[in-house]
Amino acid sequence: MKPFKVYAHPHGDYEAVESGWSWNACGFGPFWALFNRMWAVGIGVLAALVVVWGIAAVGLGTEQANLIINVGSVLSCVVFGAYGPYWQQAHLEARGFVCQDTVTAADGKDAVERYRTKCADPARRQAMEIGAPVV
Repeated sequence: MKPFKVYAHPHGDYEAVESGWSWNACGFGPFWALFNRMWAVGIGVLAALVVVWGIAAVGLGTEQANLIINVGSVLSCVVFGAYGPYWQQAHLEARGFVCQDTVTAADGKDAVERYRTKCADPARRQAMEIGAPVV
């Protein structure tokens, strides 16, 4: 179980973002960004890797270029794992989502379900709307 921030869109959509380190972002890097509709980040990183490999292959040869790309890929994984959740939060906020609550859950879908269950209680929902502490 890990903490997730639950974001809601005025149209009724919900998204959950993992807090802290993201193993999914670390493992899949730019493909994780594309899956989460962060097109500029995903395509930008993939394009940068191809361009760096091309320049290194022409200047240093393919063996050295492959070494540079391997090191760059490892660094990319670390950066995505550490900063991916923050980028996802900023992306959701730019699309009109608003952070509603932090819940502890096994995964993102479970976090959204737990938040919806918590909000189904009328007393809790009213307290959350006026900003009162929810017990």
